[in-house]
Amino acid sequence: MAENYPENMTELNKQYLEEQRRDPTITKQQLIRRAVADAFQDFLSEAEEGHYDSGKLVGNEIQVFGINQKLRHVIKPMGTSFESDFEKDGAKLMWYLEEQANKTIK
Repeated sequence: MAENYPENMTELNKQYLEEQRRDPTITKQQLIRRAVADAFQDFLSEAEEGHYDSGKLVGNEIQVFGINQKLRHVIKPMGTSFESDFEKDGAKLMWYLEEQANKTIK
């Protein structure tokens, strides 16, 4: 597991059990969406060597906004949704998010 977010379903299931103790209404889908958003932002900040642009998971895409709050890029999931991508192969999704973050800064 990355420092702040799960990278696959095994890690997510463990986090889900822990989170459910604090918030019984939390869903796996919410945790997956949070993990995708957090992972992409970490990859983007690393690629930019600082937090300049912000990635926001909106619906079924990640929208990347510049420091002036203008939309710079839109990233679509590999398949039908980021949630299904994560469930199918979390590691592959992490590689994809990192690759997309690197493309965003070029």
